[in-house]
Amino acid sequence: MKITIAESWLGYDVTYFFQDNIQENNDGVSNKEFLCSDGAFAAVRRRQIVVAIENDQIVGALRFYPKRSTQTISLYQFAIRSSHRGQNLMGKMLQIFGDNPVEVSCPISSTMNGYYESSGWRLKENKRGNNIWEWMNC
Repeated sequence: MKITIAESWLGYDVTYFFQDNIQENNDGVSNKEFLCSDGAFAAVRRRQIVVAIENDQIVGALRFYPKRSTQTISLYQFAIRSSHRGQNLMGKMLQIFGDNPVEVSCPISSTMNGYYESSGWRLKENKRGNNIWEWMNC
């Protein structure tokens, strides 16, 4: 398996991957803007998508934004193909950021909070109706 920053030629593949693997009604989606295919495509061009590729197929993708002012990475959206869930693929993908802390916002009422809690994320704070979870490579 190869984990890398997505190259620009993967723009449409990443867009379709997110469309196929993120449900619009998922209660973990904090902002519907993150479902916009144009945003994902633009993130590929900005080199702000990490992909996991196996057998020439995307099996995981995450969209991020580096916050230079705080030296953190904001995780905007992610998806793991159902066949690859439960294998710590997300943790492996997050290693690409080295020692930079990664933060993700999740609605307080979302069932996704259970995922973050059980996957090694640390609850950093509650902010405007969202839990802010932090991942640190250790």
